[in-house]
Amino acid sequence: MRINNQQQNSFKGLNAPLGMFYNPNATIPTLAIETGVTLGRANQANKRGGKQEATERLVEQGVSALVWIYGVQILKKIGDAFGKKVLNIKDFDFDIGRDFLRNPVLNNAIDKKSVAFKVGNTLGATAVATFFIGFLLPKINHKISKIVTDKEKNKKQNIQTLNAPNLNQFKTMTNRKELSFTSLLDKGIALTHTLENNQTARLLITDAGVVAGRFHNSRNKYEKIESLFRDISSIYFYLFSTNHIVGLLNKITNNTDINPKISDCVSEYLISKIKAKKPNNKIDEVNVSRLALGEVGEMNSRKIIKLFEDKKVISVDDFIKAFPKFEDKAKQMATLQPIFDGNGVLTKTQAMDILSKGWMTEPEFLKKAMQEGTNNAALNPKRYVSAKKLEQIRQSITNFVNQIQNAAHKENCVIDEKFVRKIAKQNKIMNLGFNIFGTAVSIFALAYLIPKVQYSITKKLTNQDKFPGANE
Repeated sequence: MRINNQQQNSFKGLNAPLGMFYNPNATIPTLAIETGVTLGRANQANKRGGKQEATERLVEQGVSALVWIYGVQILKKIGDAFGKKVLNIKDFDFDIGRDFLRNPVLNNAIDKKSVAFKVGNTLGATAVATFFIGFLLPKINHKISKIVTDKEKNKKQNIQTLNAPNLNQFKTMTNRKELSFTSLLDKGIALTHTLENNQTARLLITDAGVVAGRFHNSRNKYEKIESLFRDISSIYFYLFSTNHIVGLLNKITNNTDINPKISDCVSEYLISKIKAKKPNNKIDEVNVSRLALGEVGEMNSRKIIKLFEDKKVISVDDFIKAFPKFEDKAKQMATLQPIFDGNGVLTKTQAMDILSKGWMTEPEFLKKAMQEGTNNAALNPKRYVSAKKLEQIRQSITNFVNQIQNAAHKENCVIDEKFVRKIAKQNKIMNLGFNIFGTAVSIFALAYLIPKVQYSITKKLTNQDKFPGANE
């Protein structure tokens, strides 16, 4: 397969900013949120409680963010160094996740000692970070605040009124901290995988420890109420709101939520096929979906459904028995995931793709798209990419082809290179705008709206518009 890279820069310039929203390891979106939340909450705290409360917010939010973003990884590296030198563990470079399609530990024959150490190191690092953020940092912050307050009081002892800045309360719900407590190795493996790979679940798990720690360290019942409300209500805006907003806006506009690297793969491959359509180098919009995605047919679809029944995967051999004419393509398709013990398997979607005869269902193209969409992890036997993630990538390809076809139908035009590039660029611009808007809404809610509601609750309960931790 040859993918034409000419003129690719015409729509690839958006990849860097947009790609950060699709890269789970990118820290810039998280830093942007945390910076906005830290400054916004400190500003709100300063208006209510003055310098003291604002300082507490800056320390708590800022330090928590840094520990979450960088601290856990540093702790894990320290643990790895210990394991390498003291315990003589050689292999740390493997993912511990597993599902019905992939299992890097099994596929690479990783020994139990390495697995157990990786579990212990990950859980230990995340537990230490969570304990520090949820239990130690509030205490440290309170002590610093008390020292500052006492100094202020001593300086102004001869002044009649003293507006002492307030003490910490509203333990900034810094977003994602890591925690864990587990028992058996098998459960530890599952939790370790979650902490390393599933950001949303990880934050829900780890924030439970942080919320508990901050609640425990609150200095009075009103501070506890503020802390609990702020931290729990913040979880939605840290974890879900941006994705929900992006999904809603894409649905309203009929835009496809697709990784920019994958959209490049689809666009360039489609363009290469269009250029091969002599003499006009164009495709009629009626035919693009059929040509790009292929057709399975009702009879073959029924046979596939019967083959799988309650199974999530079937062996390549079973597929070939049912469809002997597709043996070569089936064996190629099975290499989209590492082969266990020499036995290739296929998912239902892959089986359908083998029969479809579409441009975008060729194993070689799908390999490239999956590699691009997973930062080259899809074909690496030591990396874990969930079957769900791969299915989402595959679906985004279908949706993007359909978007191109629908746009051509709406504009009543044929599809050529220029048109594909135009739709690809529009798609990226819209996705970038939607993600920036969703992030901005999350920052607004976390930095401004939640503190306002939080303060109004305290004011209603105490009849005072002041920091409940003051003078404690």
